[in-house]
Amino acid sequence: MRNESLLRAIVERAYAERLDAWQAAAVRIKHWLKEQQKGLLKDKDISRLDVDGHRIKDAARTLAKLSEKSEEDPQLTVDSAEDVEDQIRDIVGIKVLCKSPRDQRMMFDALRDPEQLGTFELIESKDYTDPPKASGYRACHVILRIPSDLGQPVFAEIQVKTRLQDAWSELTHEDMYKPGAAMKPSKLHGEFARAMANMLATVDDMADTLALELTALTNPEPVLELDELREQDTGIEVRVRATGPKYALAVDGDGRQGLVPAFAIRRLSETKGTIKVNDYVRIDDRLRVSVEEDSKGLYYIPLDLPRR
Repeated sequence: MRNESLLRAIVERAYAERLDAWQAAAVRIKHWLKEQQKGLLKDKDISRLDVDGHRIKDAARTLAKLSEKSEEDPQLTVDSAEDVEDQIRDIVGIKVLCKSPRDQRMMFDALRDPEQLGTFELIESKDYTDPPKASGYRACHVILRIPSDLGQPVFAEIQVKTRLQDAWSELTHEDMYKPGAAMKPSKLHGEFARAMANMLATVDDMADTLALELTALTNPEPVLELDELREQDTGIEVRVRATGPKYALAVDGDGRQGLVPAFAIRRLSETKGTIKVNDYVRIDDRLRVSVEEDSKGLYYIPLDLPRR
């Protein structure tokens, strides 16, 4: 087994020599991830993805992991900063939090797409969502190699988690029980942690279902062309009581509330692509609408945009 004090000295030297390069790489990756966020969610709710800062692994944790590897493989050679980085490829870590599993899959796919990566190189990817780790841990991990102006390229790990997967780690104090940590989980802790992980995963799946259902509700297919609706002259007047990027809510004279879907506003605006409903419709606007109702809900289809 490698002398512990010698291994510690090598790790300390690696941190002294390479810390600036690691910090610079982390900033570069965060900037790149924010551009990915804008591109993947163009004209959508950008909060669906959140680049949640970065961390440089504590030197003591790096030393503990190297010591474990040395015990497992007595032939392991670690003589330089480059060797330290080659063995511990998650010294630089960045986390991306997602609203739901569908956003997590979208981000994970982007991180493995060579066209998206550009000068970054995908080294490794792991999906711990299906199946999860035995502990209940769920996340998607990728290791990238990042070019550096300060010497050798830098390895970095990006963890893509839903907000509930990240909350599980906080609730179970998962960091306290990782290899090399002082504490070891009891049987009860493990059982509770797995049960909590499964419950939160069920909530994540429900969030996905709700998001898809809301998309279906707010983007129904138009039944009639606009000219046909106007010719029927069966419109009623409604008042807008709430508005947002994807839809507005309006109420008629009898107090019945209905959705004003984005497709109807886009059609009137004669704009191609995604729009924000609240760019065209404001609270208390009066709209003349055609009424459509199906098993999913009540829709008010505007016949004209509000006059400004």
